Amino acid sequence: MKKRIAVFTNGWNDEYLDFVLQGIYNCASEHNIDVFVFLEYTSYDKNQDIISGELNILNLPQLNDFDGVLLLGNTLNTAGENEILRKKILETGIPAVSLEYEMDGIDSIRTENINGMKELVEHMITVHGVKDIYWVGGPADNTENQERYKTVVDTMAEHGITVDPEKVIDGRWSYAIVQDLMKDFLKSKKPLPDAFICANDVMAMGVCLALEREGLRVPEDVRVTGFDNLVSGSFFSPIIASVDRGWNEHSYQCAEYLFGLMEGKERKGDKVYNSKFDPGESCGCPMTEVDKKLQREACRRTYSIPIERTIYDWHLIAIDEAVANVETVDDIHEALVRLFEVDHQYEGDEFCICMDQSFINSMDGNAPLRRVGYSKTMDIIYGMKDGKSMPRDTINTTDMVPYYNPNSDKAMIYLLVPLHNNGDNIGYLVIKNNYKIIRDFYLNSMVRHISAAMEKARQNVKLENLNRVLAEISMRDELTDLYNRMGYEKIAIPYLESLRHKNSRSVIMVADINRMKVINDKYGHLQGDLSIKIVAKAIKSVFQGEWKAVRYGGDEFVIIGEYGVDDNIEALKEDLIEAVRSQAEEMMLPFKLSISVGYVEVSPDNNTSIEEYFRMADEAMYEMKKEAHKNDGQS
Repeated sequence: MKKRIAVFTNGWNDEYLDFVLQGIYNCASEHNIDVFVFLEYTSYDKNQDIISGELNILNLPQLNDFDGVLLLGNTLNTAGENEILRKKILETGIPAVSLEYEMDGIDSIRTENINGMKELVEHMITVHGVKDIYWVGGPADNTENQERYKTVVDTMAEHGITVDPEKVIDGRWSYAIVQDLMKDFLKSKKPLPDAFICANDVMAMGVCLALEREGLRVPEDVRVTGFDNLVSGSFFSPIIASVDRGWNEHSYQCAEYLFGLMEGKERKGDKVYNSKFDPGESCGCPMTEVDKKLQREACRRTYSIPIERTIYDWHLIAIDEAVANVETVDDIHEALVRLFEVDHQYEGDEFCICMDQSFINSMDGNAPLRRVGYSKTMDIIYGMKDGKSMPRDTINTTDMVPYYNPNSDKAMIYLLVPLHNNGDNIGYLVIKNNYKIIRDFYLNSMVRHISAAMEKARQNVKLENLNRVLAEISMRDELTDLYNRMGYEKIAIPYLESLRHKNSRSVIMVADINRMKVINDKYGHLQGDLSIKIVAKAIKSVFQGEWKAVRYGGDEFVIIGEYGVDDNIEALKEDLIEAVRSQAEEMMLPFKLSISVGYVEVSPDNNTSIEEYFRMADEAMYEMKKEAHKNDGQS
């Protein structure tokens, strides 16, 4: 059986993942090892319910089922993911490596934060004369942020420049947060520094755009630098001066090292590579030939990206609309089949929407939704294999990936992403060999729309089930739980008509309690109600399956059903009479309880109305009742 590794990552740094997953997959392909990527989208600006829903994906894999674990540790700091995973790894003893993040007890391969940042600060001071800066950083308790900031402070101190500790903006790695904080800074009318030195490129671009909105120019009015050397920073104008970390190369090396550990090779602890500074327009340096090429590509993307995104948005809207009016769980499956057989260009030719069994169960009644962990089974509400829709199916959750082939001769890479509504677990999405969908946040948009669509579908099915229950209640007799007169009209008669339409033989049987008035007058209405319940219970015991039993009114009952040539209706009639007699005897009633029964066979091949058949059965019942009363001396 092929070896498998689990990769854990946050998905927000899509460009980073594009490089890193490419490097990991390239190495895995050389070793024919399958890669399972467990990806979540926690962030500092999300509420705790949403964070919990995202983090639940960490509960899906059993690490003992894998041969190794690779942590993209620098992405897993939002909600304590690193510590959660570190404990699991150390408990299982599975070979593991952390990329770009040092962890106790786990080997790591990382790019240090000091060399490139020191080069950047030296450049800003010696080439551009920078003396006064603002630091735009990540979370104060983050190790990488601390190392980068300390390097800035120490390097400037070497040149006799003191960094004002008040001139720190906590951007928490976020473009959106930096936009808000820069708005407040600019409103305060504080003097501009010589430069904003940012802890990553995402925040650097946020700073540039916030400045631009206020009519300020970079680098003419103030210089800006970043860290990470993102492709988007090279596409940006001005091109962001940044620190390069060699992601593609180091991710390959990290996977190669992990595979060595899996084969029993010696651990080497913490392997550190140097980062390096890459000047750009935002610090005041001229554009290079490579930069010009990237800018030409960026110009082309300014035309193509809005069009591509619009087309993708249509696809997301189609997901929303596909399940907007479903009434059953099967309807959800069928709606998704219709949708994805027309268009699955973004999902690829093999993917699955796996619904947690608790989510399925919640559609029928008040079963609680699961919030932590996953049920033992997953309902594959939709699956596509080799470009073809698959039948709805169920798998054990420990299997995780439907249609998985552990003996394929080529390395595969699977994305597993949580589906949830706030903290309520819906399930997860599996996508095979299509990790490029992470780019431009396509995957994040997709899982959000699928989650919202599945929750909307769940509410529709729950409402429809509730309506069915209410309709059923309205058609049931409260005393006997048989159908009432409305049930007779809405259920029993349409059933009889369907039998006639199918040319099936059927029967209408009418039953009535003998001497009911005497029972009520002499023994009271409670005994009368008990008599009605006994007859109803007898009817249910004799006429099972598809038979429809009705309390037509008072003490009169109607029974409708299909019978074959070998069935004996007369025998069923006698069985009913005997069932009433024996149950009444068992109850030791103070009076004799009996019924009169009449029936008529309904022929599918004549035009006699159902009303006429009912009258004939009723007459047959009254003939028996007359005989019963004569024998009892009753008029």
